[in-house]
Amino acid sequence: MERNFKRISEGLKLPQESRERIRSQLASYQKQSEDIPMKKSTLRSRVPLIAVAVVMMMALTLTAAAAVVVHLFRNDIIVSSRDDIPTPSSENGAPGAVGITSPGGTPPAPLEEMIESSRQKTDDWSSGTSLGGGVIAEYAQWDFVDVLSSDPSLRSRRIGREDGAEKMEYTAENPANLLDTLTARVTFDLEWLNEHYDYVPDANLSFVVLDAGGSYVSELFDALYAKKDGSGYVEVEIHNVAQADYWGQSYIIDGSYETAYYYTSADGYEFLIRMHNGRVWADCNTSHASISLYGAYLTTVEVEDILDNLSLTINE
Repeated sequence: MERNFKRISEGLKLPQESRERIRSQLASYQKQSEDIPMKKSTLRSRVPLIAVAVVMMMALTLTAAAAVVVHLFRNDIIVSSRDDIPTPSSENGAPGAVGITSPGGTPPAPLEEMIESSRQKTDDWSSGTSLGGGVIAEYAQWDFVDVLSSDPSLRSRRIGREDGAEKMEYTAENPANLLDTLTARVTFDLEWLNEHYDYVPDANLSFVVLDAGGSYVSELFDALYAKKDGSGYVEVEIHNVAQADYWGQSYIIDGSYETAYYYTSADGYEFLIRMHNGRVWADCNTSHASISLYGAYLTTVEVEDILDNLSLTINE
């Protein structure tokens, strides 16, 4: 059963496979206020949901104290069967809805199709026909654009609407040039990825959204990479929102995907990795951030290598 979704695509004319890829990341079902118990037999190498991600030593006068940042991972939950999925109650006490994610049977979209959809912002940069899109529904519709730069090394434009909200949007030939356009709420490094994969020129995007009062709302980074032998690709998506506990959780029936397991990256972040019929997903959701890989014809080793070399830090 497919889920309903909070996250909106970039408002582009995407093919069905690309829409499915973007939408399949997040559920809009009711959030669980507490972690739901899981049978240990359904998980492979899962660390506890609450994991220590960053430890910083702070000097306080003459003594030192350790400050620990703790992340509650909100990844989808693998269960043995439908019988293991608890039925939540709605506000009036009636049974509520739960989301169950399944892979579908379609193979990955060809790289050429991925490139076409990922380049649409860049290709329409000065025309003003591709303004729409956002992470949060309330900030997906936009009215006008002011193109600041069309330099391929880093294009920039200011997109606004009548109520005063603003989206600063960027694309670049090399996605590494987009890193400084983000707010550092989520930091990562593309050096290893640029060395081992070929970035697709101009098939990338970043933006930061502010509300009418100038307060932070959300941001996005998206970039497409191809395997050097042309046999597959991977798209990296980084989302962050000001709203806490934004990302919903769904359930996965063990065995519905060819491969589904939890993996803790070298930086200490838990990812749910899924593979089916040539398609690959890897997702890490926290209270504010969503880190996602979508790929075609990647091995588990290749996916884990990418995750281990992102130098990921989520600051929340």
